[in-house]
Amino acid sequence: MPADTAADLAAVAPPGDAAARAALLAQWTLSCCAVWALLTVLPLHLTQRHHGAGTVAALVTEAVVGLRLMRIVAGPALSRLRPRTAISAALVLGILGFGALAATDGRAVVLAAVLPVLGLGFGMNAMALKLLAAAAPERRRARGFASQAVAVNLGMALGPLGGVALQQRCGTAVFCTAAACVHAVALGLVLLARPAGEAAATAVGTPRAPWKTLLREPGLRIPLALTALGFVLYTQLFATLPLYAKDVLGAGGSLGTVFLVNGVLIIALQLPLTLAAGHLEVGPRTLCALGFGCFAAAFACLGTGRTTGWLFAGVVLVTFAEMLLMPALDVLVGSAGPAQHHAAYFSLAALATGLGEAIGSFSGVRVATAEGLGAARLYTVLAVVTAALLVVTTAVRLLRRTRSRGGTPPGASPRGVARGPSPGVPDDRWSEV
Repeated sequence: MPADTAADLAAVAPPGDAAARAALLAQWTLSCCAVWALLTVLPLHLTQRHHGAGTVAALVTEAVVGLRLMRIVAGPALSRLRPRTAISAALVLGILGFGALAATDGRAVVLAAVLPVLGLGFGMNAMALKLLAAAAPERRRARGFASQAVAVNLGMALGPLGGVALQQRCGTAVFCTAAACVHAVALGLVLLARPAGEAAATAVGTPRAPWKTLLREPGLRIPLALTALGFVLYTQLFATLPLYAKDVLGAGGSLGTVFLVNGVLIIALQLPLTLAAGHLEVGPRTLCALGFGCFAAAFACLGTGRTTGWLFAGVVLVTFAEMLLMPALDVLVGSAGPAQHHAAYFSLAALATGLGEAIGSFSGVRVATAEGLGAARLYTVLAVVTAALLVVTTAVRLLRRTRSRGGTPPGASPRGVARGPSPGVPDDRWSEV
């Protein structure tokens, strides 16, 4: 693990012992390695056992969907648990789940029962870390969310490599045993390091508000809409890019390098980019606009270019869009209202993410495979639509700011200028630039 990455995770938790704060990043990285390894090993294991295509598809879909949607289930529990307790419980679920798979050598019926448990543990871990990052000082929130993104990508890069090698050489039971041990090591790090700031993110017994009430808050609706739209666009990297490489470039063999470029760029540049944005005092709304601008440019490259060079240019731009947009969206969601509602906010954000992924995957593949259309035309349309939405929303934002500043009474703070924190008024932080 890079030393700079470990040091920068100080933003994930409130100030305290440096080793304790670094333990949160270490345990999250280990958990991501185990879970992403499972997602890669799962179809290999099932096909080796000669399961039918329907069984393989159903279990892989259950695993992928469970990792996303179980965050929604984890939300109510997190409103009653302290972060350290939630993370420890999540890692225990991982130990038990992988232990059950190891004991049964990954039988399909056991997989069907255990995958939701692993998804719940992974979701609780992710949500608890988001709550800790949201509770950090405002100037350090983006760095905390970015550190978590780096850990996820480290897990995606390292986990499948080690997991597939171990499963192919020693079998599924040994792989699951190793994954359980990885979770046990992660749990030991959390228990020994004793992360500070237990009560910073949530309080025990926090009252829960109905989702309908939360959705009426104007400071939350816009981040949720941006989250759904962002994942409609981001999902194209995985849903339709293989079709693009096959139909337009005939270079399906280069896809491994394409995704390697995406992961390496995020691991190397996510934190420096976030730190630079903080140093320049670029607000989350501006970062979102830049991110969507990168998406528009990326789809323009993919839609108009018909060479490997344009393909990699598009992937690099999509990666920068991801690095700019995803931490900014987390900051906006975590700043939308009072701290006691943050668990529900991030549950709703997970739902918006899943909705965006579903819409993006279905509509993207449908258009890309339709006769007379194809992936290149899909990307051209996405570039035009994204650019048009960006121009319109930027114009409306500038118009509102101009009107607001023109009508500001003497002594009052104009929009866009930071005022004191007002936890009960979502618009205070939303208007930050």
